[in-house]
Amino acid sequence: MATYRSLKDLVYDHITAEISSGRLKPNVAINEAAICADLEISRTPVREALMQLAHEGYIDHIPRRGFFTRALTPERIRNIYAIIGDLEAMAAVLAMGRPEHLDLDKMRSLATEIDRGIEAHNYEAYHSLQYAFHDQFIQASGNEELIRLLANLKKFLVQLNYLRNTGDEVIHPVLVKMNHEHWQIIRLLEGGDREAVRAFVRDVHWSGDYAPFHTFI
Repeated sequence: MATYRSLKDLVYDHITAEISSGRLKPNVAINEAAICADLEISRTPVREALMQLAHEGYIDHIPRRGFFTRALTPERIRNIYAIIGDLEAMAAVLAMGRPEHLDLDKMRSLATEIDRGIEAHNYEAYHSLQYAFHDQFIQASGNEELIRLLANLKKFLVQLNYLRNTGDEVIHPVLVKMNHEHWQIIRLLEGGDREAVRAFVRDVHWSGDYAPFHTFI
């Protein structure tokens, strides 16, 4: 059965996509009228979505001035990383308890595809492929609230900022290291040591070392 999506939800997704893609720059006013025109909807669901985003701390609401995108500083990204790391570690452990839902062959296929892209210095697909990789064990966890929380948090990691603004000599070894960690996650899931999986996902793969690549300032 399909999940009902309200107009507010659609606006929420639209704004987060604009932020995460870098089309909406940091510390700029969000044009409500432009969103209404783009989506061909009234102002009410736009205002509801903006209020929700402000309540969640992803944008700023200044009374009588409007809504503004909020910078993602390295410190804020590290905080988000720490939360995602804990939640993904929990998802991985839950997935290990539901092996019939965990497709390790698919994870290997995705990691191989990532390796090929990195080797060819073709980085544009990296973001979507690595999200698909993580989604394999996140969805396998079977915890709908956990899945929703992770999806919302990840919307605000600027997707391609590091690809656009970082030289190949810097980004290439970083992506190689990240995908080596993906392979290690697969090996740990296969090995069945839940605490080892939890520690690696939380403390290594989501360490703050990668935070600068998602900074939005």
